[in-house]
Amino acid sequence: MATMTKPQKAKISVDTAIRLLREKPQESTLVERYFLIDEAWKATESLPQPLQQGKGLYYVLSRASLPIEAHDLLLGRFDDHVPTKEEQARLEEIWQSRPLHLNPVTRRNGGHLTLDNRTVLLKGVPAMCQAAEERLARAKDGGESEASQLFLEGMVWVWRAILLYLERYAKAAQDAGEEEMAQVCESLTRGAPATFGEGLQLTILLYNVYLIYAGAPVACLNMGRVDDDLFPLYRTDLAAGRLDEETAGALIDDFYAKMSLHLGRGEHQMANPDEGGAHTGWTRNPVYDSPGYINLGGYSNHVDHRANPLTLLFARRIHPKLKNPVVVCRFTRETSDELWEILCEKIRENASLLLYNDETIIPAHRHIGVQAQHAIDYSIHPCNWADIAGGSSIVGGVGGPIPEMLMEALRALSDKADMRVDDIYTTLAEQFAASIRPHFANYRARFCSDTLPEAGELSLDDCFLEGPMERARGNHEGGVRYPAIYVQLRNIGTATDMMAAVDTLVLREGICTLSELLAATACNFEGYDALRALCRKAPKYGTGNEIADTHAARIMNVLLDAVDREATGPQGVRDVYTLNVTINDMNHRWQGTQIGATVDGRRSSDPLSENMSPTVGCVKEVTTLLGSVARVPAQRLHSGALNLRLRRDAIRGDAGLSRLRALIEGYFRMGGMQLQVSIADTAELRAAQADPDAYRDLTVRITGYSAVFVDMPPSAQEELIRRDELG
Repeated sequence: MATMTKPQKAKISVDTAIRLLREKPQESTLVERYFLIDEAWKATESLPQPLQQGKGLYYVLSRASLPIEAHDLLLGRFDDHVPTKEEQARLEEIWQSRPLHLNPVTRRNGGHLTLDNRTVLLKGVPAMCQAAEERLARAKDGGESEASQLFLEGMVWVWRAILLYLERYAKAAQDAGEEEMAQVCESLTRGAPATFGEGLQLTILLYNVYLIYAGAPVACLNMGRVDDDLFPLYRTDLAAGRLDEETAGALIDDFYAKMSLHLGRGEHQMANPDEGGAHTGWTRNPVYDSPGYINLGGYSNHVDHRANPLTLLFARRIHPKLKNPVVVCRFTRETSDELWEILCEKIRENASLLLYNDETIIPAHRHIGVQAQHAIDYSIHPCNWADIAGGSSIVGGVGGPIPEMLMEALRALSDKADMRVDDIYTTLAEQFAASIRPHFANYRARFCSDTLPEAGELSLDDCFLEGPMERARGNHEGGVRYPAIYVQLRNIGTATDMMAAVDTLVLREGICTLSELLAATACNFEGYDALRALCRKAPKYGTGNEIADTHAARIMNVLLDAVDREATGPQGVRDVYTLNVTINDMNHRWQGTQIGATVDGRRSSDPLSENMSPTVGCVKEVTTLLGSVARVPAQRLHSGALNLRLRRDAIRGDAGLSRLRALIEGYFRMGGMQLQVSIADTAELRAAQADPDAYRDLTVRITGYSAVFVDMPPSAQEELIRRDELG
């Protein structure tokens, strides 16, 4: 039998990942992971938490199986199978009595961050281990607290565990006759990656260590700026003749396939086992639908972003039938035509892509006090949430549905004579400021005082962030440069429609009073059909209406002004880092059931608008939609989600591709923040419901990841179909 080429091997890896995504049995799970983590808990239960984390991970990685396939270009497999009857009984006992969220080896490792992969690639695992050992020695010599010493000792054991994992995989590859991969892993046990292949290999193994062996349920990750981080190795390999573009592309294909292997069947945010659809579930498989992210493009502190051929290569290798990795592509005014053409073609193929605008996101980070070089290193982690790569942690959250805040403000003004628009905004700002003030005061007490908290518990995050090692404290105890509070400003579409309805019906036209309008909402508009019809006809967000667009911008600015005031300390300097986000994932459905009728004519229990999108059914033209959303002050926001569903005929052929690029580029040049596109006709989605087997490859964007449409339960499918189909 002829020896397979690397591109041939990579094709098998990608095809296998695609097949598993469509056909993996729902009963399949990480059996060995559960057993090893449970054993590690028992083996370390008498130890302090940092040592439970460090020595527990060492226990797991010293025993984990090391599967290798003949077509592998990169190592990084793990046990994933349908349990036997005996294994299932043992799993049930673990799930009920010792679940992952209580296990000291996993419970602190919730993911949802961007690892400082760049530092590990530059230094290598042995140097990271040595740095932790030296820092522990300094802590002992300097008489630092016992808590700090325990924290650092646990970190030493984490790095020893990872180093051991590399050593074991090198031996396993050698025993399997895979000499090249054995040499790669053996090299990684001695120092930093010296080749492009070694850099990719280390990245995927770190991904697996966290996600498979140490993470809590849905511990999703962003692995960082792979095009920037690996470019020096790629350039050196090309110059030395060790690598060509075809081989590098094959390695990237295998890397992408490996980031997909953990995925199971189903869509987690709208899963409902009672109504059918595939549903692996977090208990059975804690990573079954965990999206994995990488970043491409955008301004850079390290290379010329305008001429990085590795960005183009990673973009070209994006496979439209894979859910992972979700690729976060960053737009700048200088983004090359070649990259734009690749990305637009991938979007047309319905690939898992998120687009973000550096021209708004970087200024937004600078606005809250992030240093310039760190602002350029901003990142987006699953599912569309903001961070600073390797340098931030989320220590709290405030805010919520803007429609709920706005209804409270309107009720407070219901008896006010001669009410004006300004009164509504003043009341909204005052109430919002009062709600966030205690949280900001608590932040100052924890992170801005002379005495910081104790070192705290150790998480795997702390080993992959800048600061916790040197400061000998966890990221939630002030160990990172930017401990941040999420300010959640949700459902701008519904909120804008509410303000536009009050402005039009009460203040401009005098059709009703605010009290009458609120009385109608209290009755869920029963007996108020005519008034509800007028509310529904009032100006709407997303339609290009000046009244509505002005309110959308003003609502967000008023709330963000309140954040800025409250985040500014007594000395007149901002001392609270806030990451201002518009994400609601798919919670607009659940939140709609918790919020009564609203003054835009929405009935109680109906969904709110989702993320940055308008109310469903209001928008007819994609250009007006994008123009309206671009009016929202994105230069003060740090992440968001605008779902766009386009008809296939709207982007068909060369003309369609040019139109798609013009839409996206025009939106970003107007100041738009983010965009994610599903290419799926309503008729196609209905056909997939009728004949699922014929549409196994149909994927749709949710709020920062992709789902196989036919694996979703009926209500989730209907939510996607409900979105406006635009052309």
